[in-house]
Amino acid sequence: MPTLKRFSEYRVLIYIDDHPPPHVHIIRNDGRDCIVEIETLQVIGKLAPREIRDALQWIASERGVLLDEWRRYQT
Repeated sequence: MPTLKRFSEYRVLIYIDDHPPPHVHIIRNDGRDCIVEIETLQVIGKLAPREIRDALQWIASERGVLLDEWRRYQT
């Protein structure tokens, strides 16, 4: 599971051979996590959007690159 970006309180990852739709995982240092759909920025899981605001902004700005990376890691 490659880490794409580290923030002070969490990290953004893509799991290899993961299920659609294209998404990233965000794991906080306290172990809580969520999934963020790359195209819609929909947050699914135990984290509120306010807790991962910086990551959501980064995902939005890197959407094209992240979609390419997600496809690259899926077989």
